[in-house]
Amino acid sequence: MEGQVDKVTLPKKEIKSQSLNTKAWKRLKRNRSAMFGLVIIVASVLLAFFAYAVSPDNSPSANEQIIQLETHPPGFSIQILKVSKNNVEQRGILASLYGGFISQYDPIPITGYKFLKDSLLYFEYKGKSFKPEGRGIAFTDLLGREALELLPAENQAYIVRHLIEKRTYWLGTDKFGRDILSRLIIGIRVSLSVGLISVGISLIIGIFLGSLAGYFSGWVDSAILFVINVFWSIPTLLLAMGLYISAGSLIENKLVMIFIAVGLTMWVDTARIVRGQFIVLREMEFVTAAKSLGFGNLRIIFRHIVPNIWGPIIVVACANFAGAILVESGLSYIGLGIQPPAPSWGGMLNEYKDFIDSNKAYLALFPGVAIMLLVLAFNLVGNGLRDALDVKGQLE
Repeated sequence: MEGQVDKVTLPKKEIKSQSLNTKAWKRLKRNRSAMFGLVIIVASVLLAFFAYAVSPDNSPSANEQIIQLETHPPGFSIQILKVSKNNVEQRGILASLYGGFISQYDPIPITGYKFLKDSLLYFEYKGKSFKPEGRGIAFTDLLGREALELLPAENQAYIVRHLIEKRTYWLGTDKFGRDILSRLIIGIRVSLSVGLISVGISLIIGIFLGSLAGYFSGWVDSAILFVINVFWSIPTLLLAMGLYISAGSLIENKLVMIFIAVGLTMWVDTARIVRGQFIVLREMEFVTAAKSLGFGNLRIIFRHIVPNIWGPIIVVACANFAGAILVESGLSYIGLGIQPPAPSWGGMLNEYKDFIDSNKAYLALFPGVAIMLLVLAFNLVGNGLRDALDVKGQLE
């Protein structure tokens, strides 16, 4: 028929549906500050896991003390002569990665050396205010009986290649001549482990009590809310100190005591958030439907309501993680945390606080900056998750 227009069929666009988690991850990736914090957290976790593999000083607790090198500035370099020890404990690779490598040598800082016929003459570094002292050591003392079977040139080549090394202390040394960079790296383990386990304890207590208070209301809500307000009124650090001091004698492992003390003081925030979410969700239709089907209260709480509030819980967990790091650092700073020689950032601050007014203020600056960066990272990720999980006003 004239004037009739043929119908044109346009190709249909495939619309890919995305889950809420996928959309939240996309929004999180667009948040540069949150991704910056996430990079710091991931790098810290990797450093903590492989701490003894990447630390310049991989001895247990990074506690190799060379007194002649006390409080040397960042970037200081020196040659180290390694003299073999006798009857050294042997440790497997897995145990070494967990607890540190047992050194097979005694380190001697030297400013120079030269070879004699069957011995090594080295000039031992005695400190910034002293002249190097010349000393001699026979090849047999350095290499054992194997030195007798080798030519002098072979002995010299082996010593230069394996027993003399140049070390650079990128962040300087402390008052015991220990490498600050290594102790900072090992100290990450304490901060992250305290944060992880303490937050786990606080989540268990907070979710349980908060869900009971928000779901049942009435006298249950009033009783739990009273306990929350009591804990809320006590400063976290003060409460952790009280728990640490009162129960510290019952638990020998001070790290476990810190886990418990910090965890028992940080559940309040989680409980308040969970209670508020339950008050809203308990009136929703899916809860009413679950009740009409005869499901028990505990099943409704933990299998129907709790999975719907993981977003706010994750956000408050990030904030609690940052708070746990600060509380642990505070406890270590006042001497109630990890005991020397094990390194912790708060303990390092306490150890170096007397240098703040001197030209060696960097000793306290480095652990302070490390605490600040890790706490900032968790706060940035927490804020980013809050924005990414908030679907109100989001277009996608």
